[in-house]
Amino acid sequence: MRHPEWPRDLEQRRANDRGDGTAALKTGRWAWLGTWLGTWLGLGMVLHGVAPALGQDLTEPFSQGPQKTVARDGLVQAELDLLPGDGLCAETAKLTILRQGQVLLAQPLVLSYGDPNRPTLCNLSGLAVQDLDGDREPEVLFNNFSGGAHCCFETLVYGYDAPGQTYRPVRQFWGNGLFTLGDLDAGQANGEQTPATGARPGIPEWLSRDDRFAYVFASYAASSYPIRIWRYGAEGFRDVTRDYPQQIYGDAYGHWRRFGELRQEIPQELPQPGAPARPNPGADDSESQIALSALRAVLAAYLADKYLLGQEVDGWQRLEQVYVWGDRASFFTDLRQHLRATGYITGSFTQTVQLFLGGTFESLSGRLLPGDVHRYELRARAGQQLQLSLQAGRVQARLLSPGGQELARLSSNSLSSPNSLSSPNSLPDPNSRPSLGQALPQDGVYVLEVTAPAESSYELFIEIP
Repeated sequence: MRHPEWPRDLEQRRANDRGDGTAALKTGRWAWLGTWLGTWLGLGMVLHGVAPALGQDLTEPFSQGPQKTVARDGLVQAELDLLPGDGLCAETAKLTILRQGQVLLAQPLVLSYGDPNRPTLCNLSGLAVQDLDGDREPEVLFNNFSGGAHCCFETLVYGYDAPGQTYRPVRQFWGNGLFTLGDLDAGQANGEQTPATGARPGIPEWLSRDDRFAYVFASYAASSYPIRIWRYGAEGFRDVTRDYPQQIYGDAYGHWRRFGELRQEIPQELPQPGAPARPNPGADDSESQIALSALRAVLAAYLADKYLLGQEVDGWQRLEQVYVWGDRASFFTDLRQHLRATGYITGSFTQTVQLFLGGTFESLSGRLLPGDVHRYELRARAGQQLQLSLQAGRVQARLLSPGGQELARLSSNSLSSPNSLSSPNSLPDPNSRPSLGQALPQDGVYVLEVTAPAESSYELFIEIP
């Protein structure tokens, strides 16, 4: 099985396939500040950071004895003193910042990730003094690692507080992720690049990935991530990803290419669009299950990039065409919920999912806010009987004919249907779940619309025998 190598393959492909968005990487226009490589439990974790020549690559255990690292830029000097502990981690660490020879900050570092009794001073490296926001005042920065298998990474940036005559830290948490620091706008001065929205040549950007996609649709080893770009300023780190459509497009392109490769890992031939959905690979087919979860993860990252580009309609259409496995409805619902929770989807919206029913029932589930509409499209023939039941949730569902006429309505409080066996004003048995049976009058595509008056999760069973 190839899945243990997927993270490394993905990062290499994202570096190679981003197209025009990362041409600077290939032509040397990036202001490289250095890299270091760490491999954690064979997962191929690569972290691109700053100034390793000034720090120490701590992917190897500490040497014995106290260690001191110094970095300077103009009037500012930073010193990092470490007392080695076990393996990659330090027992104690102290940061000192001097300005014109005067000590403005001298404090021990306690990086506990929320637990003060378990300090995690591991892989302290990349100490540098550099102007990160273009104000000609250098900041002090270094990177830390918690010491886990592949999590967690963070960067601390200390900015100068002139009134207080001290330096104050800002913490940027990367999680499982990695970053590259460089000037994405460097080629604009000589016309080599199309200016990005909000571009600021001379100020470095932090090219990273959205770690909130780790473990959501697949294991960590099989997860994929949309691009994320940050910029440091007076207010700390700010997400500026949408200002760089070329980089986003290149990232989306890489995910789409990766999807094509992963599809070959699933031995079953994908059905053609419009055909009944194939069942998911069996539980005993672990390789296919892993490949399918990786396929879901890469499509999730792809669609997130499409939202960043404002191309979500095209993105959903593509997913509708290519993802035709039996869990498509639940996958699309989970994906929509995650994109909403992470801010890619904002405001009310309508989502359409095509169903391919052929003698089997489908479980439809999701979460709705007021104003949201979930539309399920299904092709059927005249005379077929549609069975619908509400298993959970306070929602309303409308069944529309191919011509848009309302045929039946189902809700958590009442059941009404112009053509079903129940009268419009009848109430369901309190001991049974709301349900209806509807004879379909014509061939064509029927639509089931689901809405909610208040935030609610739901589950519906639908069947056409």
